[in-house]
Parts: sequence; structure tokens; C-alpha cells
Amino acid sequence: LAAINQELTDRPMAGALVAEHLAVVMLVHMLRLHLEQSPRAASGWLSGLTDPVVAEALTALHGDPARAWTVAELADAAAVSRSTLAARFKAAVGQGPLEYLTHWRIELAARRLRKDRTTLASIARSVGYGSESALSVAFKRITGTTPGEYRRRPTST
Repeated sequence: LAAINQELTDRPMAGALVAEHLAVVMLVHMLRLHLEQSPRAASGWLSGLTDPVVAEALTALHGDPARAWTVAELADAAAVSRSTLAARFKAAVGQGPLEYLTHWRIELAARRLRKDRTTLASIARSVGYGSESALSVAFKRITGTTPGEYRRRPTST
């Protein structure tokens, strides 16, 4: 922090750029510490970013969650076989790539249900479901509640 402060206070040539890069390095160190010290963080997308193959697949999934991804397409994006991707993804993230995608889509839908007043059909399409019904079935299976109930439920503060 002292080095960042000095770069911003003294304003040397390219000081802002150096401060920005120091902040990124600090963030990486904090994430490493978190992953090392938190058993819960040992799996999940954050852990997946530590494996370059899994990180490629996660980048693809997060970049286009509405796409009808297959394990083969994700493996191609990561330049590995399907079995290699599936094994490494499960080891790093704690679930297979398509199971992860389902949960990610439901998370995105839940955010939109809370934030937007848009139709369920629009939300379904935006997260990769062909119909309200398909989203509703998946949403209830993952969250235990319907999208409508979830939207109506008060948010906790």
C-alpha cells in the first residue's frame, strides 16, 4: 500500500500505471491467501481460475452463458480433450462444466429477477433457456423456489 500511495502522491512519470499494476499484484496476493486459508474457497470458479485449462472454459462460459455449450466445444476452447476438461474442471470447481453452467445461468436469472422488471421469457432467453417453463423447472430444482416466488420475496439487507 505504501508503494501505491507513493506512486500516486509523488506523481512520477507513469506513476498511475505503476500504481494500477501494484494494485493488481496486491489483489492476486490477497486471492492466493484467501484460497490457501479458506477451505470453502478451495473449490468454485475462483479456484478454477488457477488452472489455465479450466480458466479458458470458465472464460468461455461467462462470456456467453446463453450459448448451448457442449463439453466438446469447451474442450476445444481450452485446447484439451473432453475427458481432460471434465476431470480438471470437476477437480478445480467441484462440479462438471455443464452443471456449473446451469448454476451460473440460475444465478444470472436470479439477479435479473431482483433487478429488472422484465418478463420471465426475456430473462429465460438471456440466460440460455428456450422458454419460461424450462427456466422455471431449472430454477426451482436449483433454488427450491419458483422464479415468481423468488421475485416476490423481500430481499434481505
